[in-house]
Amino acid sequence: MRKTIARRLSEAKSTIPHFYLSVDVELDALLDLRASLNGRPKVDYKLSVNDFVIKAVALALRQVPDCNASFAGDRILRFKEVDVAVAVAIEGGLITPIVRQADRKSLGTISAEMKDLAAKAKAGRLQPHEFQ
Repeated sequence: MRKTIARRLSEAKSTIPHFYLSVDVELDALLDLRASLNGRPKVDYKLSVNDFVIKAVALALRQVPDCNASFAGDRILRFKEVDVAVAVAIEGGLITPIVRQADRKSLGTISAEMKDLAAKAKAGRLQPHEFQ
């Protein structure tokens, strides 16, 4: 798996145009909102900062559809659905399960799906449609 990851990263770095963006973000308001939402009575889930990031990325991709694309050699593939892949550390490397249609899902649904996908990934039980 590590060899495949290394090969794919090397291929991506050498064949796909890259640009880098660095931004400092103050998360105090997000952390306060997260604490407030997680502190509600009768809520059977706990939101993570990662859940908010997934939702924010999905909404940004919906708002700027030209960024919801992939470079494919001599062309750019633009996607209609907003799916967000999230790296999960597993024994032997990383795998990226996908939260499908993340722009349409609530934070609670994203949280539950990510917990399920991460658990499946760590147990080696992800189905191909969950990471391809």
